Amino acid sequence: MSRTYAYWICQLGGWAGYAVMRITLISFFQPITWERAASYAVLVVAGVLYTHLYRYAAKRRGWMQMSLGQLAPRVVGATLGVAALLYLTVDGMGRYVLELDLYEEIDSQTGMLLASVVNGWILLMLWSLIYFGVHYFWNYRRAEVDKWKLEAQAETARLKALKLQLNPHFFFNSLNSVRALIAEDPDRAQRMVTRLARLLRSTLQADDMKTVSLEEELSTVRTYLALEKVRFEDRLRHRIEVDDEARSHPVPFMLVQTLVENGIKHGVACCQEGGVITVGGTVVDEALHICVTNPGTLDTEEGGTGLDNARERLQLLFGTEASLTVENADAETVSATAVLPVRAVPEPPVVQGEASVLARD
Repeated sequence: MSRTYAYWICQLGGWAGYAVMRITLISFFQPITWERAASYAVLVVAGVLYTHLYRYAAKRRGWMQMSLGQLAPRVVGATLGVAALLYLTVDGMGRYVLELDLYEEIDSQTGMLLASVVNGWILLMLWSLIYFGVHYFWNYRRAEVDKWKLEAQAETARLKALKLQLNPHFFFNSLNSVRALIAEDPDRAQRMVTRLARLLRSTLQADDMKTVSLEEELSTVRTYLALEKVRFEDRLRHRIEVDDEARSHPVPFMLVQTLVENGIKHGVACCQEGGVITVGGTVVDEALHICVTNPGTLDTEEGGTGLDNARERLQLLFGTEASLTVENADAETVSATAVLPVRAVPEPPVVQGEASVLARD
């Protein structure tokens, strides 16, 4: 059942049930005429209409995102206004259309007004308590679902990263490159094996990590680039130009590596002369900007599931404050830019106590 369908069932059923209860109570003391029954039909229609308008105004003004301290006075004031409007509508229809005095048991007009408005206010406060309570409960459930979805996405990203590192093409190319280096340059071959082991270990140890510092992410990127350098040789060149201020801020694990991998796969690998992968990072207006550029154009660029997964993880971690865009920086360069809000320094890095080994090819 959709939330909209459930809302209208509760609206109509709740107000109709309230009217039936009132009619049943009154029937013990006096006969029910068609005019009095019609007045309660007016009550049902007016109640549904005014509470729906009240709900609409609350949603438009963002009351659902307010704290309890901000919400309470607004609800009290709004329900008093709606209660007065409800009284005027029902009383006006009863007196001037149905020619029925609904409040003949009350001696004074003032007493009639106060009793009716207070009763209506109590009823609408109960309505508000149910409505906002259900809404906040639903938000809590949705937050829990998003939390578990984030966990699933983080695990998916880890498995995709592992698959990337261990797919036959990448893995066997790396092993073949190392094998060729054993006779030519044993020291360099040993470093390649160390880098491959480090990349595999950092991926496997990332089970519970949602974010790492940008500095730690750059360490993984350098290791990945060093391995790809063996395969592409002089066709692959890279620059890392990240401000010191940006290095301590958290990013989703493997985010930058995904952008770099995408740039190599759809940029450098597609250009006969290769090209330069540039990784930039800076903090601007309380937001961390990470930009990865590669040769090529969007006519040949294919984002694929890697970028889609990165976008969804950014959305789950940082909401609408984060974004990931891919565009032509110029006629020969494509840039992928991730923007995410500045947060506190994240958990300890995935691999502790291990310094990054820069490529020494």
